[in-house]
Amino acid sequence: MSSIVGSSQSIIIFDGDDTLSRTMPLYTAAKRRFFALLGSLGFDEKCVEAEFEARDIKKVSAWGFTLERFRRSMVETYDAFARRQGKSPTLRVEQRISQIATSVVRNKTRPMPRAKEVLRALQGRCRLVLLTKGEYVLQERRVAESGFSELFQRAVIVEHKERETFLRVVRELDAAPDSIWSVGDSLRSDVKPALEAGLNAVWIPQETWGYESAEVTDEQRVVRARTIREVPQILRKAGAIR
Repeated sequence: MSSIVGSSQSIIIFDGDDTLSRTMPLYTAAKRRFFALLGSLGFDEKCVEAEFEARDIKKVSAWGFTLERFRRSMVETYDAFARRQGKSPTLRVEQRISQIATSVVRNKTRPMPRAKEVLRALQGRCRLVLLTKGEYVLQERRVAESGFSELFQRAVIVEHKERETFLRVVRELDAAPDSIWSVGDSLRSDVKPALEAGLNAVWIPQETWGYESAEVTDEQRVVRARTIREVPQILRKAGAIR
C-alpha cells in the first residue's frame, strides 16, 4: 500500500465488519442455535438470551472482540443454568456449544451491497483507510477474503476503537482531524470515539449487539446514512470530496 502522509486530500476511514462486510448475521445465527439448544434442554430461552448477552458484554474488558470471549460466554451461561437446576454440566453439551460458537469463523462473510462500488467511486477523490477491530488473525483473513484491501491505501487492525485509537491514526497520517471522516455502523466504536478525537462521522445503522450502543452528544459532526450507497453524496455535500 502506498504512503498517504502529506497529501492534501480528505481522509475517509472505513470500518470493516458490518460496514463493508456482513458479520453480525453469523453471530446472530450462532446465538439463535445456542438459545434453541438450551431450550431443548429445558431452560427458558428468553432468560438464557438475557444472561448470555449480559455476560458477553461484561467479558469484553478481559477477552476483547475474540472468538474465545464469544465461546466462553456461551459455555459459562450453560454451566450456570445447569447448576441452578441442580444438574452437572456435561462435556458433550459443552463441546456442542463450542462447535456452535466457532461456526462464526468457519463461515465466510459477505460484502455489503454496493460496498466495493462505493469504494471504487471514492478512489482518487480522497484517501481511503480501513480501520477495523477484533482478533488480528481473524480480521486479517476477513480483509483478505473481502477483496477490499486493494482499494485502501492503508489497513489498520486494532483490538479496540477508542478516542486514543483515532488520535494515533491522525498523528500517523499527519492530517488535521477535521479533514478526516470515520464511516461505520457502531456508535460506540466508529462514531463516538471519532467525534471525541475531533473527526467527522457517517453512521450507517446495522443489526448489532448491546455492547455497540452509545450516547452521542455532539451530533453536529455526524451524519446518518441509510446505506453505504449514500456515503459519496454525504461526503460531497460536506465538501470532503468533489
